[in-house]
Amino acid sequence: MSAVVTIDAGRTDGILDPKIYGHFIEHLGRCIHGGIRVGKDSPIPNLNGFRRDVLEAVKQIEPPIVRWPGGNFASGYHWEDGVGPRDQRPRRFDLAWQMEEPNTFGTDEFIEWCRLVGTKPYICVNAGSGSAEEAARWVEYCNSRGKTYHAELRVRNGSFQPYGVKYWGVGNELYGDWQIGHCWDGREYAKRAYEFAKLMKRVDPSIKLVAVGSDNDDWNYDVVKHSGQWFDYLSIHFYANQRSYLDLMATPVLYERILKRVYDTVQKARADGKIANPIKLAADEWNVWYPEAQPPWLEQVTGLAEGLFTALMFNVFHRLSNIITLACFAQLVNVLPLIHTRDEGSMYVNPQYLAYLLYVPRAGERVIPCSVETKTYESKMLNLENVPYVDATATMSKDGRILYLHLVNRSPDEAFECETKVSGFTCSASAATLLWGESMASKNYFDKPNEVRLIKQDLEDTGSSFTFELPAHTACVIELKT
Repeated sequence: MSAVVTIDAGRTDGILDPKIYGHFIEHLGRCIHGGIRVGKDSPIPNLNGFRRDVLEAVKQIEPPIVRWPGGNFASGYHWEDGVGPRDQRPRRFDLAWQMEEPNTFGTDEFIEWCRLVGTKPYICVNAGSGSAEEAARWVEYCNSRGKTYHAELRVRNGSFQPYGVKYWGVGNELYGDWQIGHCWDGREYAKRAYEFAKLMKRVDPSIKLVAVGSDNDDWNYDVVKHSGQWFDYLSIHFYANQRSYLDLMATPVLYERILKRVYDTVQKARADGKIANPIKLAADEWNVWYPEAQPPWLEQVTGLAEGLFTALMFNVFHRLSNIITLACFAQLVNVLPLIHTRDEGSMYVNPQYLAYLLYVPRAGERVIPCSVETKTYESKMLNLENVPYVDATATMSKDGRILYLHLVNRSPDEAFECETKVSGFTCSASAATLLWGESMASKNYFDKPNEVRLIKQDLEDTGSSFTFELPAHTACVIELKT
């Protein structure tokens, strides 16, 4: 089959915020305890208690931002339990996931780990069972240079310099009755969030705040209209669970429509509430979540199909670069993960991780207009027509010397001859990197860690028009260089 990809490199559709490639870790299952941290006395190689192989794997995908401590866990977490000498911290019963929480990984450990992997911290405060004053004290602990109690407490705990945490979430999924301290409607949350934000910004006016959003238009409208003056982002969470391959491949089309609708609601609420500051969207929890991934471990093994879903979501974020500027994959290690570990020391990464490894180093700063003419199909399950088999976006490096073409072939069994036409850019050399597996069901595992892998190939000089064969069930990034 054939497809035509047209790129206008002389124009810019938007600026790509690298925070769309962010991540999320939560005190849940073996994500933190056993995944991120094993302790200094563990036989597993570690750096100050942090598992070395996980550290190196995370650094490879260059995370721009990481959200913590939850998730549902955040709505019952009292941060002061997690600071000070580890052997004196209280062991608590976690009411969110009904597990014991040792509190050996708290604010100081999170910041240390963020620095080791080279990422920015994003802290979600307890707006469920916690108070606005508690949240403000957390900001004080992290960011204050003063001589107040909690700023001095940070110094006594070993950090003279403030942590400078810029991104803060005011609660998690408080629209849901599964959440500790959930709100009945958007107005109730808006009132609560208003008070939290007001006190947190009194401590540090420079912080960026994320409000709890949902796929409910009424909730989002009320939150933005009544408390939007305090917020920089509205969050939205989504998890796909489609088992059918082509339905899973179509799901990003549905999510793209939902994100546009949510943003339209934000804009209407801003106008009606006379909210001056712009509010972007934060997809700060997204992934696939299958029925076998049950509490308390939430473990699942995903394959090439989910890797392609991940690449398709990146393309959605590219196209919506003017709407969504922050996103967090849920989660990094062991829980619905990118990285799988065992307590005896082995580790492997799955195809969703490889999608990050494919895209992150090959994404430019500017989003370039890109259109595709291709055969389409229908997803009756999702009530979607005209789902394109070939999905494409294009980005340009900051210096204008490299154009990246991001391609995904949704077809389970057909390759596409992609005729590519580029205007406004002279190509003299190119290379392709493919996310490849024998079949769409291919998976990596501890004893077979390379069933799905990245394949690199040099291409002949392309010029402004060239044809590239995109194999079935494959994601690819083509680098065009001047």
